[in-house]
Amino acid sequence: MQACARATTKEAFDEALANMSKINERSVEWLLQHADPKHWAELYFIGKRYGHLTSNIAESLNSWILEAREMPILAMLEKIREQLMIWFNNRRQLEAQTQGLLVSKIAMQLQTMVNTRARRYRYIQAHELLYEIKSKETLREYLVNLENHTCSCREWQSNGYPCVHALAVILGRQENVQLYAKSFYTLDAFRNCYANAIIHPHKDDFSQPLQWNGGASDHDSNESTDESDDPLRPPNTRRQPGRPKKRRIRRSTENEGEPRRIQKCSLCRKIGHSKRTCKEPIN
Repeated sequence: MQACARATTKEAFDEALANMSKINERSVEWLLQHADPKHWAELYFIGKRYGHLTSNIAESLNSWILEAREMPILAMLEKIREQLMIWFNNRRQLEAQTQGLLVSKIAMQLQTMVNTRARRYRYIQAHELLYEIKSKETLREYLVNLENHTCSCREWQSNGYPCVHALAVILGRQENVQLYAKSFYTLDAFRNCYANAIIHPHKDDFSQPLQWNGGASDHDSNESTDESDDPLRPPNTRRQPGRPKKRRIRRSTENEGEPRRIQKCSLCRKIGHSKRTCKEPIN
């Protein structure tokens, strides 16, 4: 299913579905009936994912605040604020020495594709910014449009930076490949994300003397205010059954090298289900 989700061409998508049906004949039919590909497949997704198919980044944040969320509300917010200050400061220094236009990760990926694959392709110019790429490996032809930043393999549109077919053309034109990546991959965009500081809530101007309020405390001033006849109350909540989950659900590819267990039925001897859910007739 991961291969189906990451496929950028219809041929690759159909091939991955065929491989799924070899594991379980009913898996493809069940999947397409219960989940429309536009919700989970890169090829049919309406928006832009730029290589991200999961919510692991949100789950990683939730994993970090396990300790904080057990605290009282003010202490929890203060601990999260301190951690965000540390993260912002670390990311300001992360790309401080990076040279070029793009962040180091994307720049290294582009350089790797240039060194390993981009120079293998031949291209023919159809128009000023329209090219036809011929691949000796796949024996297919790809159309690259430098003006629209698109390729018929759809990887350029999916990732936000040029694919190997577009890199072959850009190198042939003796242009900088980093100029064809999305603007949010640039160093300027990255630094702007963490340019603003997270300021402590205590914003008093310590260069000025304190103002005397006549001895009245904040507590007295709060009591003197009129209370509303309809005070704001917390919403009614209902505790869900079972113990609350604290750890994120890991993907099958994150099992730290453990071999994946294949389920096999002890009645019909077929894989993909157990005897409890077996629907084969008993001989």
